[in-house]
Amino acid sequence: MTRGDLKGAEDMYKKGLAIDEELDRKEGMADAYGNLGIVHATRGDLKSAEDMYKKALVIEEELGRKEGMANAYGNLGILYATRGDLKGAEDMYKKGLAIEEELGRKEGIASQYCSMGNLYLTRGDLKGAEDMYKKGLVIEEEMGRKEGMAREYSNLGIIHATRGDLKSAEDMYKKASAINEELGRKEGMANAYGNLGDLYLTRGDLKSAEETYKKSLAIFTSLGNKMMVRKVKSRIRELKKSKKEG
Repeated sequence: MTRGDLKGAEDMYKKGLAIDEELDRKEGMADAYGNLGIVHATRGDLKSAEDMYKKALVIEEELGRKEGMANAYGNLGILYATRGDLKGAEDMYKKGLAIEEELGRKEGIASQYCSMGNLYLTRGDLKGAEDMYKKGLVIEEEMGRKEGMAREYSNLGIIHATRGDLKSAEDMYKKASAINEELGRKEGMANAYGNLGDLYLTRGDLKSAEETYKKSLAIFTSLGNKMMVRKVKSRIRELKKSKKEG
């Protein structure tokens, strides 16, 4: 899945699902349905993804597994947001958040804050998005979860960049990049370089933009993430076109 090999991921999840069904291991079935939903959603097949997430949710409710229910609500929220159904997405996130708070699962609470922040950002509510990301960051720092901190720094960078505060955005992206490098999280590093490339491009610093895009491309290529390789190559082509036109 991380490599972007959706067919390989789907095959593995289906094999796991078949065994769980044979053993009547409902917990395992719910996990497999959730993972298959992510595969379909990544492909853009939102109808199949929704079916998988709902199957997972039904089982989680049947088992009374609140943690699983919260995950399913979160996945459905992301799906509805992708469809543009922001009201439906918000309802799902709030249901997930309520469960996470009831369970006192700080990691889950931070994740739901992040999702809510993404939703507000899509709506253009930068203040609401910033508030959510900052709440998530406080929890991540409290828990010492560096991966989550890097994610929130990156999100806050997007907020600052959207506002036109490129200096603050650069600071956030660099903080995210430093943590990802420390953790050896190649995908996070590649995303951070991509964000910095976008920022330098906005500034008109085409040389720095190209350098950081190439760093991002090299990492995504090494990971075998074909989808992101295509995306970054497209950005580099656009940048080169801008250079020629300039």
